[in-house]
Amino acid sequence: MSKKKSPSRVALQLSLSNPKVCGEIFGRLIQSVRLRDGRPLDRIAPLAGLTVQQWEEMEAGRTPDSWEQVRLITAVLFLGHSWIPYLEDLWGGAHRDELLRDRPWLLNS
Repeated sequence: MSKKKSPSRVALQLSLSNPKVCGEIFGRLIQSVRLRDGRPLDRIAPLAGLTVQQWEEMEAGRTPDSWEQVRLITAVLFLGHSWIPYLEDLWGGAHRDELLRDRPWLLNS
């Protein structure tokens, strides 16, 4: 029996190979969660150790430099553990080139 990949799964895999797309999806996701939260941005951003401008840049597609920063943002937005794998994929995809720069063998795995 052959396993067919769903079109949405194929689209996700393709987007994860494009750092710009990963950053944009990450930013839109964080923005939608923040808007549902209801707290003003000038109160949320400092809780995550960010300025309002840095938070806005993140929502526009510039992902945080460190995974620890992402975890802090998830805590500030009260996102549960179920969000972590998805955000990790997006963050990793956005930083793909940096993460693989010194590890080219990972491209073949």
